[in-house]
Amino acid sequence: AKGADISWLPQMEASGYIFRNDKGEQEDCFKILKDHGINAIRLRTWVNPSYDPHSGHCSTAETINMARRAKEWGMRVMINFHYSDSWADPGKQHKPEAWEEMPFDELKETLYRYTYAVMSDLKDIGVTPEWVQVGNEIPSGMLHPEGHTDNWPQLVQLINRGYDAIKEVSPSSKVILHVDQGNNNERF
Repeated sequence: AKGADISWLPQMEASGYIFRNDKGEQEDCFKILKDHGINAIRLRTWVNPSYDPHSGHCSTAETINMARRAKEWGMRVMINFHYSDSWADPGKQHKPEAWEEMPFDELKETLYRYTYAVMSDLKDIGVTPEWVQVGNEIPSGMLHPEGHTDNWPQLVQLINRGYDAIKEVSPSSKVILHVDQGNNNERF
């Protein structure tokens, strides 16, 4: 796989960005990427993102549309569930605002239903992601505080509910746990 995360593309297109090929001619970004050997894309998806031009986007609808475009260009797809309304990374694993006050059992089932719905929407358009990430950069866990590594049993339950939803809809998808600093062999 030679891939790229291009989750930012709908935001850039909505902002009027123009992409040009090596000859300086305007061209679809997907074609430019394909012409340079990209054969797989990674798409992040956020639960209830804003539509702020700088930090918004990555809604389910945008993710589905981007996956459709990738399929049309013959590219493989990776889906990255952030389980947040914006960026999730080692320094911030904020729950979606709508999930903030949920008791743990409800949080687990909401994560499952959300994951299942996104995966079903992908299946409905004929996209089977080759890879699916449960969380983004989760060395400290996800959906803090409930899913922090200070409480491994709860974190494992959340990860497993995401896994279950993915596999129920798309048994062939490879499920990935994503940690940051993947090139730091000593750390891992």
